[in-house]
Amino acid sequence: MIRTLPVLVALLAAAPALAQPVWPEPSTHRFRGTVEARQGDNLTIRRPSGSTVTVSMGPLTQVYAALDARMRDIKPESYISVVDVPGTDRAHRVTLYSPSERGFAAGRRPWDTEPGATLTGGWITDLSGTGSRKVTLTYGDGTSSFEIPAGTPITQFAPGEKALLVPGAAVTVFTKAAPDGAHDANTVVVGRLGAVPTL
Repeated sequence: MIRTLPVLVALLAAAPALAQPVWPEPSTHRFRGTVEARQGDNLTIRRPSGSTVTVSMGPLTQVYAALDARMRDIKPESYISVVDVPGTDRAHRVTLYSPSERGFAAGRRPWDTEPGATLTGGWITDLSGTGSRKVTLTYGDGTSSFEIPAGTPITQFAPGEKALLVPGAAVTVFTKAAPDGAHDANTVVVGRLGAVPTL
């Protein structure tokens, strides 16, 4: 069993003071699908239902890339987020974050991948197992523990760029509705090299 190291305790204590990526407001709408087209800062997404939605990107839109990752990439002191299987402590999807994105989505909140799902983001303070893994995440004053079964989809989250938004790329887009009903994108996560974002 791998236990918390002193340096991690110091990191957690200092976490609120560290500059962290902006996390979208709870009222944010999320759209998932593939890029249908991009014309300048207008991005058209084809959703799994077959319908399309167009969102507008601006100078403050943050673009991140998602790359396929493996179970062995989950290590002590990693910062990850877990989408759980509703009613269980079993991970359905896992996202690993590069150092510059640690703190993204910290805490526990309802998620819209399916009814009853939650998203939990935090630092790994306990890790065990090889084929499947058991992790304890720490965030603020809270902790949550999850089993990550073998075969769970895992991606690595890192800085990206709009050039990755090509037709066919998988995306998860966080938007806020503008007064005129348009969708303004504040965060775009795009799969790279065929990856599908796990957020």
